[in-house]
Amino acid sequence: MPFAQLSAVRLHYYEHGHGARAVVLIHGFQASARIWQLVWERLPQDDYRVIAVDNRGAGQSDAPAEDAAYGAKPFADDLHELVTRLGLRELVLVGHSMGGLTAMQFAVDHPDLLYALVLVDPADPDGIAPDVTNIEGAVEARMARRTGSRVETTSGDSREAVPADFLTALNADIAAAPEQRLRGSFRSMLSSRIGDAVSRLRVPILLLAGDNDQTVPLPRILGTYAKLPPGSGLHVWHGVGHSPNVEVADRLTRVLRRFIEKTVPERLAQTAGERDR
Repeated sequence: MPFAQLSAVRLHYYEHGHGARAVVLIHGFQASARIWQLVWERLPQDDYRVIAVDNRGAGQSDAPAEDAAYGAKPFADDLHELVTRLGLRELVLVGHSMGGLTAMQFAVDHPDLLYALVLVDPADPDGIAPDVTNIEGAVEARMARRTGSRVETTSGDSREAVPADFLTALNADIAAAPEQRLRGSFRSMLSSRIGDAVSRLRVPILLLAGDNDQTVPLPRILGTYAKLPPGSGLHVWHGVGHSPNVEVADRLTRVLRRFIEKTVPERLAQTAGERDR
């Protein structure tokens, strides 16, 4: 399990595969990079090189003491420093929940590094509660609801089998998230206002979601989708909750591969043809 000493923090990340296509996976608010394990295990090692990063304060990465050290912008800046050190370009950047906001921030800051952007049940780029005026009060209220937080999964026919040991380890990572990380991250999700910049992105984008998401309900997901550039893709699973990367990892991986291997090349070829006319 590799580590990278960056200018401000030491980050831990998982690496899987040695293929030509670079895929970078970003976790959300309380989780760790482990939430992507069931997906990276399904991506062919000969075709993909997958990097799944523990953001600062998550998993085995360093955890600065100040709330201000956390949020979509610091996470995106760390990610930029990491991929630069690894020599990665033409990234497929995939973000889940708050990781979707981090991915959008990275895309706005460094669009030249991206091949495609995938958002999985993302936080809204213009704030998860835009009508809230008392941000600090909202942060305190969210911290009071932290007790017992676990990865959200659904039951029934929609859910694939999830290994019990994987789920136990992931929930241990969630329980270990330091309070300053959660405070800074939640404050960031409330105060973000990058929707206009996201709407001007020219990279191919796909939004994936579950219609039984209780954390980011479908109407909010569709509100985020409306802010994406025209031509962005949307795929919604029925009966799936906030974590398709856990609940339906096999189906998510198939959709992801189809987007990367078929949809994006076709779209880029079409765009190039339009420019040549």
